[in-house]
Amino acid sequence: MRFSFPLLFAFAATLLVSCGKDDGGTSTVAAPELVSVSPEDGTTDLTGTSLNVVFTYDQNIKVTSAGKSSVTVSGNASVANVNAYGKAVTVSVEGLEEGETYTVTIPAGVVQGYKDNQDGAAAASVSFTMKLYVSYDMDPDESLTNANATTRAKALYQFLLDNYGKRTVSGAMACIYGWDNTFADCINSAAGSYTGICGYDYLHMNWPAKYWSTCPDYGDISPVKNAWDAGSIIQICWHWSVPNSETAYNNSDFNNYSYSNKTFITAALTEGTWQHECIDAQIEKLAGYMKLLSDADIPVLFRPLHEAAGDYTWGSWFWWGYEGAEPCIKLWKYLRSKLEGTYGLNNLIWVWTVQTSDAGKLSAVENLEKWYPGEDYVDIVGSDLYVDQWTTQSSVFKRVNDSVQGKKMVALCEIGNLFDMDACYEEEAPWSYFLAWSNADSSGNPLLYSDSWSNSASDWKKVLGNSYVLNRGSVTNWK
Repeated sequence: MRFSFPLLFAFAATLLVSCGKDDGGTSTVAAPELVSVSPEDGTTDLTGTSLNVVFTYDQNIKVTSAGKSSVTVSGNASVANVNAYGKAVTVSVEGLEEGETYTVTIPAGVVQGYKDNQDGAAAASVSFTMKLYVSYDMDPDESLTNANATTRAKALYQFLLDNYGKRTVSGAMACIYGWDNTFADCINSAAGSYTGICGYDYLHMNWPAKYWSTCPDYGDISPVKNAWDAGSIIQICWHWSVPNSETAYNNSDFNNYSYSNKTFITAALTEGTWQHECIDAQIEKLAGYMKLLSDADIPVLFRPLHEAAGDYTWGSWFWWGYEGAEPCIKLWKYLRSKLEGTYGLNNLIWVWTVQTSDAGKLSAVENLEKWYPGEDYVDIVGSDLYVDQWTTQSSVFKRVNDSVQGKKMVALCEIGNLFDMDACYEEEAPWSYFLAWSNADSSGNPLLYSDSWSNSASDWKKVLGNSYVLNRGSVTNWK
């Protein structure tokens, strides 16, 4: 299937805006100072190869007639028109081409302050640099990347593919402690329905002592199997903790394991190190638990190494991302080769979490592409978005889709607040599925509402009752 989305532009702005008053004249109108340039970095769609770049100032301005012809754009593009209205100057640019970088420049003296028929001082020169990139259609791969995938894994992927762009599968962490169904039951009690996807997590597997009074028995797959038998799809994450030192590893000192050993990953990928021995043992342990699901013929949306890049400017918060994209991608490929090649786990659908934040803003697509393990190693891509309630995050959807050239289904792997599903489809952001993270009160009881996110029982009823949403009972016809 293909959905036509318009071209997009990613913009990196270099604003040269030091301003001063013009020495000539006696006007009291100060030199205009630039407030903003729009579109902002990568947030605006564009159809065709033309673009209006809007420079907004702190006061009403005018563009001198003599200066209009001196506004320029680099490369083969051209300035079609320059207009001033109120506080804005709009420069119309034509002839843009994919992959090229252009700089629009308004020379000093072209823009002047204007108030009560009085001309003011001239603004300084300002430049705005933009890089054109293409927005890809939604055209995900027709099959899984594992040629040996189980029949049920293939069928699950086909089900998601058949509904992509038409329906979104609801989902939530079934558990509070990683391996139970307490939160799923809580949602059902509130909304009268179970979600189509139930999420679980092997987060306790390596460090029960420090943060948890008990460690779930991952050898008992009944919580997962019960949800599967009842009609839910299974997603599993792995908060992968590692020892902070060789001593902690040798002594199995789980009090000194963490998610955030900043110097672990490169050593772990080097044969002959204790770190490499450690991850091999951990992967073997994981594989043993996951084989129980494979033997039960339960396909799994498997999402390891999530949120690897963190924020592209502020950095990562997990050890598998601290040392950059290349080691993380190597670890992804290594983990996959071990689980599939060494341990024969062919029931896994591999889900990569794409980070989209750069200094808290929507990142340029190049950052997303740099961290991507590759088309042959990923089946589905998704993003973890903890944002305000009833948004669509359509710009994020399009950015993630572009980063994989439209070749993978795009999902919401973690959310806090629920999304506006009608608006998602209106804004061409048809997320394949969403998975809401679980809440608990101070006693560990499941809780729909908290200070972190605001999903009430009526909110869950609204979303699970939406015509675009598929819940448990609507996702079993592929089995």
